Amino acid sequence: MDQLAAFVRESTSPPAWAGEGLEFFNTTYDLNLVVRRGGLIAVKPDNGCADRFQKWIDRNGASTVERIKPLILEYTFLQGEAKGLWLQGASGRTTRRPDAKTSVGMRLQDTLDDFDDGAYSLSSARCELPRAPGLTALTGRIGSTLSTSQLWLKPMETFELFLQAIGEIFDLIEAAEAAPEAVTEAFPQLAREVSDLSEVHGAYDVSVADLEQLPSTVAEGEEVQAAAEILQNAVLRVVDGSTGARFKLDVGLNGSASGTLGIRPEPTSHGFQLNAGFSGEPAVPATTRRILDAITSSDLLSVYYESGHVYSGGRISKRKSRVAPFRNWRFEDFHDTKVSREKPFDLLSSTEIHRCINVEGDDSLFRWAARRWNDGWLICDDGSGEIADFLHIGPDGTLRLIHIKGAESHAPGRRVSTSAYEVVAAQASKNLLFLDKELLIDRLAASAAGKASWIDGKPATGREEFIECLRILGESDKREVIIVQPHLTETVYLQLRVSEEQKDLSAELLRFRRLELLLNLAYSSVVKAGAELLVFASK
Repeated sequence: MDQLAAFVRESTSPPAWAGEGLEFFNTTYDLNLVVRRGGLIAVKPDNGCADRFQKWIDRNGASTVERIKPLILEYTFLQGEAKGLWLQGASGRTTRRPDAKTSVGMRLQDTLDDFDDGAYSLSSARCELPRAPGLTALTGRIGSTLSTSQLWLKPMETFELFLQAIGEIFDLIEAAEAAPEAVTEAFPQLAREVSDLSEVHGAYDVSVADLEQLPSTVAEGEEVQAAAEILQNAVLRVVDGSTGARFKLDVGLNGSASGTLGIRPEPTSHGFQLNAGFSGEPAVPATTRRILDAITSSDLLSVYYESGHVYSGGRISKRKSRVAPFRNWRFEDFHDTKVSREKPFDLLSSTEIHRCINVEGDDSLFRWAARRWNDGWLICDDGSGEIADFLHIGPDGTLRLIHIKGAESHAPGRRVSTSAYEVVAAQASKNLLFLDKELLIDRLAASAAGKASWIDGKPATGREEFIECLRILGESDKREVIIVQPHLTETVYLQLRVSEEQKDLSAELLRFRRLELLLNLAYSSVVKAGAELLVFASK
């Protein structure tokens, strides 16, 4: 060791059990130690100083010291059998998954799932340190909190043994830093949070958070609700050709662009925030200003980059999971249907919607569904508290929950859009509990008034026959969750599959991969509920 410095802090306080008038005191002596070898420094602060020391590094570290890189710590100390994992959400908060996850057990790296855990980053871990030549004091379990460059060691019997363990820690870190090409992640399934923008580049898509998936403390704010109403109905189209983390976004309302915004994530004390402003003179200044204000007054926008990074909820992370193709696309003929029209004549009244399905002049997706499932028993459940837009029991006993959403555009050349599928996929996942027969019967019986029904394609009155059929279904009868969203066309799908084989990584292919990731996540939830997920798109 090149340098060693230490001091002992004495503190005196009354014990917790001592009542008034009892003059008893606890006196504690805490050792604070600093050890340096070359360019590496180890600090052992007492509990009272640890937090202050971390804050000192945040304020002054850039000019004097820096923490060991998280990847070096992970590679060096966390490659053994994981006994404890502390994970934190690496993207925006949502009601569909916990903010953080903690697990304790044996070889926990084998329990991680690419899809379910890919939205989390590693905060801390405790692992069994593999035996290695040269490690005599540093043995057994070791833990690390990556962001603060902390290690947790077992108690050492002597001061000499403690210093030997510090020396072995220095040896391991120096070896890893000398061979950066050999440094690998111990938990490749997890996302990686980043604290700088040097590797973030190539924005290709954005999405708007669904308020139903945000914590109530956030979603119930009037300003957030007003911003969400604007953004969820706005044109938000990333302009191709962005460099670095900065990008341009064409924005507008009613299907047409009114101006362009320049947007860049800016570092803050707690992560990042989007800094946005006009890029050039907008064609419709008032509309462009409304959308700009909605973006800057909330944190509802997520940004997706070609580099694999995602900005969401004030944080930037890089998700590592491989995007497997979604296998359950079904391409259907919508030639006599206006694919952007979900309900008859764009009606808002639930009573009118049910009355007008499949009447003369109806060219909606609801009419298409009523004609598509024209055998067996079909009911429409559209309205407040709906289970799905339609429910169907086929002649073979297959129960189907059918969720419908109109395409963002009727144009044949429409490009891939993940946002066109996000809301309907979330609805499908949220209502999986109604695959339980008893729950489904109770809900359907309580909400039957005025809702449309068909038997073998012919209008029927009430739901009694549907419910009776439901009662006799067995646990072995098939269950399907169906998403009808014709925004994606088969022509575009086939072109993107060719691009994927040729490794032509265009912005359109990246948007498509994000869409398939979304659907694979929904598929995972549906399969766990005992059903199959099918997605109907356009021929």
